[in-house]
Amino acid sequence: MADEFKSAAETEKFDLASATWARPAEIKTYHKQPYARISPSKTFDGKGKTVLVTAGATGIGYAISESFAQAGVEHLVIIQRRQEVLDKAKKEINAKYPNTKITTYAASVTDYDRITEILKEVGKIDVVVPNAAAGHANVATKDITTADVANTFETNVVSPFHLIKEFLALPSAGPRTVVYVSSGAGQIVQPHNAAYGASKAAANQLIQQFANDHVGTDVTFQTFHPGVIYTELAAKFVPEAAFNWEDPYLPGNFAVWLASDEAKFLAGKFVWAQWDVDELLSLKPRFAENPMLLTTTVIL
Repeated sequence: MADEFKSAAETEKFDLASATWARPAEIKTYHKQPYARISPSKTFDGKGKTVLVTAGATGIGYAISESFAQAGVEHLVIIQRRQEVLDKAKKEINAKYPNTKITTYAASVTDYDRITEILKEVGKIDVVVPNAAAGHANVATKDITTADVANTFETNVVSPFHLIKEFLALPSAGPRTVVYVSSGAGQIVQPHNAAYGASKAAANQLIQQFANDHVGTDVTFQTFHPGVIYTELAAKFVPEAAFNWEDPYLPGNFAVWLASDEAKFLAGKFVWAQWDVDELLSLKPRFAENPMLLTTTVIL
């Protein structure tokens, strides 16, 4: 990533937990591993539920897919471009959770006609997880290509918008949830990551708008930072030695918790998977006092 991260890797690994990041004072516990409180089998009743995850066959998306299978969902739908990784993911998850039906589609999230077709074919969907993401070369902002900026925004902003829009157009059979996998990069100015961070900030704002539009309805919109996970995407741009990487099943389990009834109070907020959920629950009184808490805004 940035030169300072490469330099840090030569001495002491960069640790996100000890870095200075804005978070509510009530959040004192920073998790790096899954913990019992957010075990999918305890937080979410998957009986009869259908969950769709984009880029759900590798990395964070795979952990999210498996976590929903652990929660006992009836039908898991995974969209990813490469059929071979879809086949591998399906085989591995089915071996652990044979009662979950798994349907895979080899498709790009930016092939909007195909995404619309897939959603119509699946029909009833209870939870959709827009997880697919694109990055760009870790270079100074002036050196990012226009094509890379366009691709980053197309994948990280426009494609989840289309997915959510088409999801909302489906017939509803009860409460539904969108869980957008965002990034802390949208919260800070991070060297050499300008377009990626800007795209995630834009997507967070989009989720806030959707949430505001659906107050009082049976659709809940969530967005969260999954953590520093060593994925295929991260490996393209960041040296493995640069971070103390976190367990992908932490955001996997956290995404399932966000889809639960207990987490509905966080609709339209931006939270981190590393924050302890009981400490998050303690924020409820503050949301009543300040509805803009944990949203993208400017305080004067």
